[in-house]
Amino acid sequence: MEITERLNKNKNIVFICLFIACLVIIICGCLLLPHFFYDQWIWKYYWGPVVADATPNASTAWYNGVQAEEGYTFISEITYGIILIIALYAIYKLLKKLKITVDWKFALALMPYILFGPVGRTLEDSGYFSEPFVYWFISPLIYLQIAVYALLFLLLGYYLERRIKHKLISVNKVLFYGGLLFLIPSLYLIAIWIIGDQWGASSGVRFDVFVIVVCLVCLVVGLVYLFVFRYRHNEKIQVYKTPLNLAMLFGHLVDGVTSYISIKDPFSMGLHYSEKHPASNTLLNIWGPLFPIVKFILIILVIYVFDVLYKKELKDHLTLINLLKIGVLILGFSPGIRDLLRVTMGV
Repeated sequence: MEITERLNKNKNIVFICLFIACLVIIICGCLLLPHFFYDQWIWKYYWGPVVADATPNASTAWYNGVQAEEGYTFISEITYGIILIIALYAIYKLLKKLKITVDWKFALALMPYILFGPVGRTLEDSGYFSEPFVYWFISPLIYLQIAVYALLFLLLGYYLERRIKHKLISVNKVLFYGGLLFLIPSLYLIAIWIIGDQWGASSGVRFDVFVIVVCLVCLVVGLVYLFVFRYRHNEKIQVYKTPLNLAMLFGHLVDGVTSYISIKDPFSMGLHYSEKHPASNTLLNIWGPLFPIVKFILIILVIYVFDVLYKKELKDHLTLINLLKIGVLILGFSPGIRDLLRVTMGV
């Protein structure tokens, strides 16, 4: 009991010590057993795929006889998933300590950063960046970059809101306008590519695909909203029309529908794309429409678990729940927008 109580009281110190211990083991391993720790592990599953992604006209990279392929593996996806969970918990503790409300307005304030991720990745796909800056715009480094920007403007907004104490200054406003500083120049570059000022190879601008995807996604989300409106007296169904829940559904449908159309090309539009994620690729190979259908069902289930099944138990943890929902939104919306822009630009 004494050990458990001490761990609970000093859990932050315990986590820091565990992190340092893991870091020391990795560094020592890379120095003493470089072929095993670096070549066969870090290079093959983490850094190698980044290098392969940055290499023009290639999908693989080699280092000391070890091959790394562009994209994700089950090992890297599990690792990044664990890191994401830890990061979300740390951000949750920070937001709770700063007493910042995490709701739909907060999600909107984050939207420029959420969009900057896929827009920046698309610019990298088009060959806009050169070494060494190109690595900074490849996953997962670009998301680390965005997290740093968002945290800086979050803390700046928190400081200004309490220092100036004016209704025009708030955390959400500073966070939103700070994100626009990065998003607007990136959108400008995307726009000039689409209208014809292209700096790299393109298979042709496909704005028709953009229209089809957006229309299909809006149609499905609109039908969901109409269904909820039809049963507006049912509280359990009403949860599906809240802005954040609809945004999660929209984001993942963009990802699912874009992947299905660009990879399986059901309308015979001459598209030739492939899927990097093993799980997504498996579903698409079983049956093309299965991927967006599974995504739709999963988001419906996530909303049901958070807002219906465990609503009473989680009512005192709205900050954590909304933060998790924003995380779910990003996981679908970010890759979906990137894929949609790539197809639209023909890169």
